[in-house]
Amino acid sequence: QTKPVYYVTGSVELEDFGVAPGYALASQFKITTGKFNTTKVRLESHGKLNKIKLHFNETPNGIVVKNITINPKYKLHINYGKWAILFVFGSAIITIRKKKWHKIAYIQGDRAQTIIFWALCAIVTGFSLYIWLRLNTYNRIRVPLSYDKYDFIDGNPYTEQLKAWKQGSLSLLQDPPNGLLHSTNPFSIGKRMQLVREGTPAIWDVVLHNGKYYCYFGIVPFILTYLPFNALFPAWMPSAIMVTTLFAAITIPALFALWKEIITFFEIRINYCSMLLIGAALPFGCLVFYLQASASIYYMPMVSAMLFGTLFVYASLKAVRLKNSVAQYALFALAGLSLALQCGCRPNSCISTVAFIAPLFIALLLNNSRSVVNKVSAALSFLTPAIAGFAGILVYNYLRFGSFFNFGNKEQLTNFDLRFNRIAFDPLKIKDLLINFFIKPPSIDTEFPYITINSSNISDYGNSFFNHMTFGLLSIPLIWGIFLIRRKYMQKIEYIMCLSGITFSIMLIYVNYCLGGSLYRYYCDSIIILMIIASIGFARRNCSANQDAQLQLDKENACNNIELNRNQMSTQTLIVACTTLTIVLGFLLVFANHTEAANEIQYTNPDAFIAWSQMLSVGF
Repeated sequence: QTKPVYYVTGSVELEDFGVAPGYALASQFKITTGKFNTTKVRLESHGKLNKIKLHFNETPNGIVVKNITINPKYKLHINYGKWAILFVFGSAIITIRKKKWHKIAYIQGDRAQTIIFWALCAIVTGFSLYIWLRLNTYNRIRVPLSYDKYDFIDGNPYTEQLKAWKQGSLSLLQDPPNGLLHSTNPFSIGKRMQLVREGTPAIWDVVLHNGKYYCYFGIVPFILTYLPFNALFPAWMPSAIMVTTLFAAITIPALFALWKEIITFFEIRINYCSMLLIGAALPFGCLVFYLQASASIYYMPMVSAMLFGTLFVYASLKAVRLKNSVAQYALFALAGLSLALQCGCRPNSCISTVAFIAPLFIALLLNNSRSVVNKVSAALSFLTPAIAGFAGILVYNYLRFGSFFNFGNKEQLTNFDLRFNRIAFDPLKIKDLLINFFIKPPSIDTEFPYITINSSNISDYGNSFFNHMTFGLLSIPLIWGIFLIRRKYMQKIEYIMCLSGITFSIMLIYVNYCLGGSLYRYYCDSIIILMIIASIGFARRNCSANQDAQLQLDKENACNNIELNRNQMSTQTLIVACTTLTIVLGFLLVFANHTEAANEIQYTNPDAFIAWSQMLSVGF
């Protein structure tokens, strides 16, 4: 069978002298009904072999086993792709060590270093495009406007919002059923499921307000993607994977630019190889690729918020640094616009970015080296687009819900009645938060992609709480750099910004935990700032190790020189290990399980999933 292509798993069990009259698991296999419809398994029988049992897990209809061969003639097969990858990485490591490139310092303005830096950025961005063009083959670019499947991927509230706007309506066109409107509590999951069993249709994750359905997801991704795409192609709308790819592919170079600006702004003397590794690890550590591959209504506003949060921090830092240039005002305007757009994606995500930049803006206003005219011009440049953007969002809220500050959150038709969720100090929730959002690791498997994201582990503290998949932030090695933050290595303003960012990011995570529940996407509102601060921690420790080694070289204590060289090497080794593991984890997460199972690579492109599985398996 070749079409449609299914991903199929199964196992082989043996009955032999060692286990008779029972069966023992001998091997497991993964195949597809397309390119990889044949596989080999390794069997080891103990004594006389009596029976073989072949078992398929959740086999789709139409699968036929054509042939089974025991002890076939084996031809040595080498996976050249796997060994090519190992050769390239091995050669790179040997060359870097032999040429001592790992000791080269980053020099701002060096053309060769700049070219390599942006070439690396292009490679990382290319992986984002690879996810879109090669891995996810489900509705790769567009879907018909008449698409009527409500699936949270391409049939989602943004889709329904587009249809409504084309009809001049702010509310969705679908009318809530009378059974829902007249129920005792339409926001109760139990009541809605009862109505479904009685034949009353119900849709999920929309706002029910004054007898109408509304979309509560951030309006900015909708305006920037769905509207212009449909204006160009009136009979079509963009697919979910195209929208997340668009924002992810812009977020990656924005993160690279921000990382470069941070090193310049804070005058960090970092090793060039360390700079490259941290820059490459940032998009993986921020889960950009994982969120992109998830490609559903939940992740469009999240990835776009990451983009505009990154642009806000980048433009703010560069504007403050270029205090004697006219370009600073354009950058302040970009910062204000980016902050407003971030608020239009996910309002909560603004808390961590503003907390990180606010100390810098306060220091700017108190800086006596700037004239009053300069400060006023900078403030107006920033506030004008920011206030205009915020005003637009508030007016949009008023037109829909009759209140400027009603975002529709409490009237969601979701898993629980969110009106009863409260932000309160609760030691039990704090304990569970630390476990699920910081400590809990993903499960380690023996089969590709070697990791699985499991459900949260929570205590019993109420029925209005959403419990879903999660893994702790400490599972991402790049974030360990936060523990390297020290005042003695940093500028005063830099240290204050980091402390402010960490404090408010953790507070935001707790707020999201109380209001939303236990799910990994709820800490993604803070992940950009946390990863940036962690990267600063690594860079500063690398900088201090380099400076200590250089100062000691001017002395004649050979023993201390050796010890400092060891410390310097230890710091660089730590950076290499943490960044490499972060990249590997971020890569494997693309192939792991998502909240929307229909968008997992093993289902959207089974052949590609098996190909990568074979390439990254142990053996030839």
